[in-house]
Amino acid sequence: MKIAVRYQSIGGNTKSVAEAIANKVGIKAEPITVPLNEPVDFLFIGGGVYAHGLDDSLKSFLGNLDAATVKVVAAFSTAGAMDGAIKIASIVKEKGIPVHGETLPMKLGVRNHGYFVHKGFIELTDKQLAAVNDFVKKVIG
Repeated sequence: MKIAVRYQSIGGNTKSVAEAIANKVGIKAEPITVPLNEPVDFLFIGGGVYAHGLDDSLKSFLGNLDAATVKVVAAFSTAGAMDGAIKIASIVKEKGIPVHGETLPMKLGVRNHGYFVHKGFIELTDKQLAAVNDFVKKVIG
């Protein structure tokens, strides 16, 4: 089974969640600037919610996904209050790509977050890591 993890992150929250997902499945998480060079069975894709919406770069990445390359998408997001995973899933469904019923909306708030400054890696709590592990198990078994 071929799995890929892609993320869009400004403050580091989504990057940290993406890396936790990738560690669970034994691969490397990549930013959305890294293209999918081969077909994948599962694409874990995530982004943050900024000013009640997804970043334009993530919208562009999602808009360019191809149903011939991606069999199933599993969406995750980070935000203070909103669920961006639903927005991600909606865009992907419009492309005709199946979306797994499980999503992971991590409510991480604005801790260690600067909108215009990349802060790097954010340490997830044990409870957050357990939520990531549960999400991955539900998606790929």
